[in-house]
Amino acid sequence: MFKKSIFSQTFFYTILVILFSFLVIGTLMYSMLGNYLLQSKEDSLTEVAESLSDFTVKLAKHNISYPKENYQMNVDALSVSSESFIVVLDSHGKIIVTTSGYESIHIRKEYYENVIKGQSVRYTDTLGGVFNTHTLTVGLPIQYENTVMGAVFVSVPVPEINQVRSGIIQIFFFSATLVLVVALVVVYTMSARITRPLKALNNAARAIAQGHLEQRVMLSEKNEIGELGDAFNKMADSLQQLENTRSSFIANISHDLRTPMTTITGFVEGILDGTIPPEKEKQYLAIVLDETKRLSRLVTDLLDISKLEQGNFKLENKEFDINEIIRLSVIKLEKRIMEKDIRLSIGFQTDNLRVWADRDAIQRVLTNLMDNALKFTDEGGFIDIRTGLTEKNKIFVSIQNSGLGIEERDLKHIFDRFYKTDKSRSLDKNGAGLGLYIVKSIIMAHNETIWAESQPGEFTRFSFTLPPAINKPDEKNRS
Repeated sequence: MFKKSIFSQTFFYTILVILFSFLVIGTLMYSMLGNYLLQSKEDSLTEVAESLSDFTVKLAKHNISYPKENYQMNVDALSVSSESFIVVLDSHGKIIVTTSGYESIHIRKEYYENVIKGQSVRYTDTLGGVFNTHTLTVGLPIQYENTVMGAVFVSVPVPEINQVRSGIIQIFFFSATLVLVVALVVVYTMSARITRPLKALNNAARAIAQGHLEQRVMLSEKNEIGELGDAFNKMADSLQQLENTRSSFIANISHDLRTPMTTITGFVEGILDGTIPPEKEKQYLAIVLDETKRLSRLVTDLLDISKLEQGNFKLENKEFDINEIIRLSVIKLEKRIMEKDIRLSIGFQTDNLRVWADRDAIQRVLTNLMDNALKFTDEGGFIDIRTGLTEKNKIFVSIQNSGLGIEERDLKHIFDRFYKTDKSRSLDKNGAGLGLYIVKSIIMAHNETIWAESQPGEFTRFSFTLPPAINKPDEKNRS
């Protein structure tokens, strides 16, 4: 089956429109030109008839005796100059004079009787058989003092008019053909220029469909097609990033599952086969328990991520004091803070800072961020926690700690799934790299923002915003 490409359709329909336009213009031109030429020739014949009529009336008015031979010469001269046939009748319809060579003709009464009555007439026929072809004939009465003295008829063959029209039409169609040829070249070039980038996009899309996610298109067009190419490349970047994330996810989750499972399996087998002595079984079972809890946390995190990404994580928003949640979180971590001799600074812009959010989810966010701050703060370092109100009437929370900091290249990926910086890998052996991703997902579920700042070797600061309780929805809309 014939493939209807954009190129062929654009080319075909454009040429079709051009041809149709030429046809319509040619038809209108042929019709209007014919009417114009007939009217123009009729006006010309009328002028000749009026000229001869006026001349005849002038002779009668002044009682000038004018020889017939001279009158004949005058008629012939007019006939030659106007390229027409002339015949003059008296008031009874008798032929007085005609163009030389037509002396034997006879004009039937139905053609001249109305003229003798003082009317002007126009015929487009053979004038009752006088001519072999159709002619355009104009008949005018010769009147003097309200008396019809006779009639004058002036005729010209219609084919001559048609020849003029045909000549003009031929010139038109010759010009139209030249224009059509030029149009064919221009339309072909433009169609090819339009479809060439579309073909490139099509080929690139097919390549990506076959798994070549590195495929991109290079379009120079500064129009909608160029914008489409940019959008396509951005889509390809997203697909490649998604594929990289998927591959990384599988590799990381496999590693994070395999490591504790290997530990558990080895210790359990050692206990069962007696490799581990009975007096050390409790010690190794404690390690097995820790690894089991680690697996449980990993599975829980994965389930939470799935809910967050699918939109199934339902927020149970309510009003609470964010400062109080921070105090409780600090109390839970107090022992670890004292063990590392960390200087803790807490600054609340106001004692009671009420937010509208999911209390448990925000508790998880704070616990994760504070736990990270503790992990990556050297002994004798400091942690600074602050809350307050932004210029846009949002409540902000920031947690800053001294320490190694985060390199700029790592900062933009810090909230990605399973992402761990090289420095953090040596300090955090048990983390799977999901905590900050979950933190970001929870904050985004509240339609708020979270960001990280760092100065390598000096500090790292995580900040996020929450809606104030004053902006909470009506009771009927609460979830």
